[in-house]
This record gives sequence, structure tokens and C-alpha cells, in this order.
Amino acid sequence: MLGVVLGFILLSLSGLAISPDSLGRLPLWVALRQLPPLAQDEVLWLARCIYSETDRPEEQRLVAWVVRNRVETRYRGDTYREVVLEPLQFSAFNRPSPRRDFILSLTPQATAPGWQQALRIALEVYQAPASARPFPITVRHFYSPISMSTTDPPPWAQAGVPFEGAAVAAIDPQRFRFFDRIDAELDPPVVRASFAKEQPTWQRPRPRLLGRIPRPARPVPPNRPSEP
Repeated sequence: MLGVVLGFILLSLSGLAISPDSLGRLPLWVALRQLPPLAQDEVLWLARCIYSETDRPEEQRLVAWVVRNRVETRYRGDTYREVVLEPLQFSAFNRPSPRRDFILSLTPQATAPGWQQALRIALEVYQAPASARPFPITVRHFYSPISMSTTDPPPWAQAGVPFEGAAVAAIDPQRFRFFDRIDAELDPPVVRASFAKEQPTWQRPRPRLLGRIPRPARPVPPNRPSEP
């Protein structure tokens, strides 16, 4: 316990992004707190995404790189949050997915089985140098036949050729297939007007409260009888 406290003090003084495995395997929340608030939020959205797709670490890592490729090429969003919540891209976040509320409720302190593993991998991929990228930056799509066994593959998966490389050699193609250079013609963007975009709580309009309460109108006295 003392080592964790001392490590936290050292990290607070450094103010630098760190690996979650450094300084004696500190808790992930300690590592995350060294990132700027926006970066913490981005790692959280990345972790939620890969956690929703698979529980296998080797698959989670590749899915995380697909999401990072999308962010860095501004494909379907400029941030991890925008990319993950893009309509019809990641099934667990689509309405009315039964898992959506659960996935969105996950925080860095959550204790759901396998969640801390996903959070650790998300932090690792988020902080990794570009040289650690396992496949080209244009690999921005994947398809999981086993998770979509009751539906037809998307048109881009039918038309595209799965990526082949050392990074995906050990991945079961019935579980995940990754695709390179899927363009807007094969995968056209969804018309965003048909979806209600979620608005952050702090941006929602609040009822305007007036400081003064209007007084009720005074009663009109009855007409007096006219004098003779």
C-alpha cells in the first residue's frame, strides 16, 4: 500500500503520461489521472468499444487500433467518442441494443469481469507510438461473422478483401476479419439527420426561472347604483 502511495506522489510530480505497468503495476485509475481530462475520456471510450466487441486481449488490441486509425484519419469522427458513437458502426452502441446502457455505465473504477483488462489495453494503444501500429493506418474496418451469424455481411465486407498480415495471422477469421482501404463508395456514411444526436447534460437547455412572481389582478369593484 505504501508503494502505491509513493508511486502516486512521484507520478503527480512528474505530470507525464505513463505506462500502466510502470512503477510496480499501479492501479489503472492512477495511470489515467496523469492524462489530461480529455485524454482520460478518450481512453474510456476506446475501452468501452473494445470491451463491447470481444473479451480476448489479442482481438481487443487490434480492434483498438482500428478505432485509433479512424480517429487519426478523421474517418467517421474526430475523437474517440465521436467514432465510437457514430450510428451503425459498433453494434453495442446502437439503439435499442440491450447492452448499450451497461457499456455506457462503465467507469475506470468498474469491476465488471474483464473490464480492467480492456481499460489497460485501451491505455496501451492510446499511448503507443505510431511505429507500434500492427497494420496500415487505412485498416479502418472489421467484420465478425460469429457475432453476426443471423444477418448478412455488410456490403463492404462482401465486396472487400480481408487484410492479410502477420498481425492478424493468429486471429480466427470466423471471429474477426479486418479490411484495408474501404472507401465511402463501399461504405457510405449514414445520413446523420435521421438520428437524434445525444446532447451532453451541460448543454441541455434549463428552464428559465424568473425572480419576480406576478401579482394577481385586483378584483374590479361592482358598479354602484346611480344617484337620483
